[in-house]
Amino acid sequence: MDACSKNGRTPSPRQWYGCACLRFQSVSGLALVCLALASCLVLEGGCRKSRTLEPRDQELISIFHADRQAFERLQKMATEDARRGWYLGGSDLSKLDQPRRDEYKNLISQIRPGLIVAVTGPTGGLRFMFSGEGVAIGPGWVKGIEYGPGDYSPDGVFLPDLDKAAGLPPNVYLRQIEPNWFIFYQRDE
Repeated sequence: MDACSKNGRTPSPRQWYGCACLRFQSVSGLALVCLALASCLVLEGGCRKSRTLEPRDQELISIFHADRQAFERLQKMATEDARRGWYLGGSDLSKLDQPRRDEYKNLISQIRPGLIVAVTGPTGGLRFMFSGEGVAIGPGWVKGIEYGPGDYSPDGVFLPDLDKAAGLPPNVYLRQIEPNWFIFYQRDE
């Protein structure tokens, strides 16, 4: 029995009203607290930027071996087009004929739809950027696979494992997959 029905007696209208208000306030207060907590969780989760995850080395190595022909064909095409003054990732795509553009798009999608691929400069290097955050306009990072032609010696620090490179100071870190092919992790300030 609660305070509103002491001794089995029916409460007076005044007592009954007071008890009903108290029960209503308790339920309303509890509902408001639950609503406030739910709002906080939704707002906190929705406002917090999710962190892009770096792909693990083994994932990139597996992708490379599974789609090796596409990587090699893209590298060959990019080298041919660079000799003609067109640079993948840095030139206007409309300057290529439609079949060539389609071949680039198909090969890139075969590896991973939305993959960013770019020639890295006059050396003929090529980068396949699988994941990154904030590199173009400030501090950030990018991780992917890099090709270097001939006796190419990429600048950077060679490590046996780049899975924990996010905790290292800004620099370029490399892990060789096989001759001329590397996993790279670049962190900028």
